[in-house]
Amino acid sequence: MPPLTKSLFMSGQQCAKRLWYEVHQPLEGRPAVSMQLINGREFDRIAQSAKSGTVISRDGGLAGAVEATQRAFAAGNVEVLYQAAFRAGEWAAITDVLRRNGKGYDLIENKVSTKVKEEHLPDAAFQAVVLERAGITLKRTHIGHVNNGFRLRGAGQYDGLVAEEDVTKEVRKLKAAIPKLAEESLAVMARPSAPEVAMGEHCDSPYPCPFMERCSASLPAGPEFPISILPRGGKAVASLLADGIHDLKAVPADRLKSENHLRVHAATLSGKPFFDARATRKLRALKPPYAYLDFETLPLAVPRVIGTGPYEQCPFQWSLHIEEADGSVRHVEHLSADMPGGLEELAGALIAALPSRGPLFVYNATLERGSLNLLARLFPALKPSIARAVRRIVDLLPVTRTAYYHPLMRGSWSIKDVIPTIDPALAYDGLTEVKDGGSAQAAYLELLERETSSTRRAELEARLKAYCGRDTYALVALRRFLCTR
Repeated sequence: MPPLTKSLFMSGQQCAKRLWYEVHQPLEGRPAVSMQLINGREFDRIAQSAKSGTVISRDGGLAGAVEATQRAFAAGNVEVLYQAAFRAGEWAAITDVLRRNGKGYDLIENKVSTKVKEEHLPDAAFQAVVLERAGITLKRTHIGHVNNGFRLRGAGQYDGLVAEEDVTKEVRKLKAAIPKLAEESLAVMARPSAPEVAMGEHCDSPYPCPFMERCSASLPAGPEFPISILPRGGKAVASLLADGIHDLKAVPADRLKSENHLRVHAATLSGKPFFDARATRKLRALKPPYAYLDFETLPLAVPRVIGTGPYEQCPFQWSLHIEEADGSVRHVEHLSADMPGGLEELAGALIAALPSRGPLFVYNATLERGSLNLLARLFPALKPSIARAVRRIVDLLPVTRTAYYHPLMRGSWSIKDVIPTIDPALAYDGLTEVKDGGSAQAAYLELLERETSSTRRAELEARLKAYCGRDTYALVALRRFLCTR
């Protein structure tokens, strides 16, 4: 059985069944590339470059890292260690940063969030206990996190990106409970079979569990329309569940107060879509040409574009469909060849492609408006043109939410749930690999890697363009539907 590491310990605090699966039946294959994973790696790299120190290699696994850490201490003059590994009996921890403080050391646990969160504290406390059991004199404990006020002023100038918050007092309070919790986790790991744990809110808190699909596969089939599909159900759903009501079709109408809830409930009972033509009156009055815009963006914890800060949504791609008065539609698109160098070209190409008049349709305007405002801030010469485009934005989401609901949307007004009920041929399931914003981000980051072959690069470009183009053509179909019903 492997030792109890900090990651296994934290899994056990979330769910004993998750811990057992990670030890005995881990998921096959490499973990899916995600923005969280990428941001975490980049943030660790910046944290390590902030101050010179010794990086402990993990090539030899945990045992090799522990031996390398011991050699580093034996050599003396250890000021800063990155990825130092320690083992104390059945417990083990690999630390992000260990920094000399007088005759002892400070522990710094790096997190890619913009503030210290409650779940960070037991993680740091477990490490502190392991280090002390391994003979390290620990003076202070800190959480390193992203400084949300940081702005990149020049290429590679990341001083100030990493903020540290002293959590020594909080960790000290938690340390007394760690041994008992750790022994409970070791007992779970030693079990011959997985413990029985019902699915619940803990499956998503503090992080989505990678084994949810495995756990849900063994559950009995629930109702076709569970009450959980009620949008922003909150207290209403909790009250219904408390009364043993799980099926939306079994909910008495007088139990629902929200107009949206009543609409979803009525359509679910009748099996027929809801449509209110009055809610589309202003939309019908708009005159062509019509432009339909969608951005794909990267929320990077470590900004690459000068003038931007952590997690600003930097656009790397846009798609634009333009519909003329005669109903003809043409498509223009742009995929940046690199980040950050291609951003000005991306902005200029968009301004050149936009019609000089007519509405600019988007779906959920927050991202598109934010992306346009970011481009205006970065490239002042384009600011007047971008400001005119922003003023012409028409958001189709609130119109759709008020005017239309189909039972198959299952309580969601995401464009990916709306559009198949209007035109099944435009369903996103038919796309390959890139089917949502997260997979688009992962594909683009792979595209930027030097090691990516030309064949794979061409494949990724085609899939990114197909996805972003689907987003804007879906808006063409949606506007037409809303205006002709």
